[in-house]
Amino acid sequence: MKAGRHFRGRPASASLADGMTIAPPDYSLTCIQLQFTVQTTIGNRDVFIVPARQAPPCNWQNPGRGNHMHRAFFAYAMACLVCLLPTIGCQKAAEPIPVIRIGHAPHDHHAPLYVAAMNPEYFQKHGGIFLKEITFRQEYELVADNRTVARLLISSSPGGQELLRKLNEDQFDLVFGGVPAMIDFIDQGSAMRILAPAMTEGAGLVVGKELAAGSWPEFVEYVRASKTPVRIGYKNDVSVQNLIFEYGLREVGITYGKGLDAPDVKVALLNLRGEKNLIPALRDGLIDGFVINQPYMALAEQQGVGKYIASLNELPPAGRWHGTPCCAVAGNTSSVAAQPKAMEALLTLLLRANRFLTENQKTAAGQVARWLDLPVEVEEKSLPTINFTVDFDKDWDRGVNFWIESMIQADLLQGSLKEAYQTGHLNERLYDRALFDQVRNRL
Repeated sequence: MKAGRHFRGRPASASLADGMTIAPPDYSLTCIQLQFTVQTTIGNRDVFIVPARQAPPCNWQNPGRGNHMHRAFFAYAMACLVCLLPTIGCQKAAEPIPVIRIGHAPHDHHAPLYVAAMNPEYFQKHGGIFLKEITFRQEYELVADNRTVARLLISSSPGGQELLRKLNEDQFDLVFGGVPAMIDFIDQGSAMRILAPAMTEGAGLVVGKELAAGSWPEFVEYVRASKTPVRIGYKNDVSVQNLIFEYGLREVGITYGKGLDAPDVKVALLNLRGEKNLIPALRDGLIDGFVINQPYMALAEQQGVGKYIASLNELPPAGRWHGTPCCAVAGNTSSVAAQPKAMEALLTLLLRANRFLTENQKTAAGQVARWLDLPVEVEEKSLPTINFTVDFDKDWDRGVNFWIESMIQADLLQGSLKEAYQTGHLNERLYDRALFDQVRNRL
């Protein structure tokens, strides 16, 4: 501590420590009253205030007054500091707020994240967990029980494979993505796990406006009568949509192959490497149709490029595709272990957002359209075709088993997940069921 210097009988403010000050004495002409207040704030917690004290009276004209007051001021300040030091040492340093990096693709299958971010008042009222916006679509505070438990950084990536690659490389902590792609990564040794369901269904077949088919049975007849292969595009090799579509073709006896040069086929399947390429390819006549998730089916109709003729849950065998899983939330196991409470709160909020989407479709359509920069009429057509879910139910399990069996048959699975499936240990390898059970119990 430094004693205040003397300037015309008044000491300057003395400094005790960072954040701690002593106000200079206040002198009157007739009676000298020494008043100083010691105050310190540590973090955002305790404030210590030492009330005013009086020094002995003295004569204002007394030339020895300055030294006397200086000594009194110094002695009292030192006493205050000694009293405060034990309390300073006992204060616990504020813990840093964890950061959760979450990725999504720019489509409405990942809408739980969007509505969770855009309805803070609703979710604060219904459960006490909500997102406080810092920057729209990019940064939020995750608040639970009236305190910030994490900072959320949101990034958009054009495809599920890219999102999962970044999760696997520890560039994300959580991502939304397609279940078959998650199965593929985990089979190759990735430490990621599926943490919660997002949605099922919400996918279908779109063909050009002039193509003479308006339903799945009519499409089958058109293909059989065509003298050239019908060109159907898809977004990637392990997407939900093309796996179901290929199975449906086999069920009705239609031959297919990958690429334009596949011999003796009725359907040529073309990997267009991303959703964004499908509508332009149909518009330019490069393909005759495509299988895809929403909102691209609704968007193709809104743009006047194509027509949506069948939901994939209509494809044969009848009833097989009802409730088939499409997207889920996957997490990096090290990130989940490092911040379990924040992860539990965020996943709880996302599942509550699934319910919000089901119960408030009109409101959600406007919000999702704003997030994705789409016309609201696109989302008004799209969202009702998607089943946002909060459970790993029997339909989900049946669908996952189908993905795994299909990928094993196609030699796409050859690693740890294939072994876990064949030995009855799928749940331990694919999911973090313990975390999900905690989340599900909070709903």
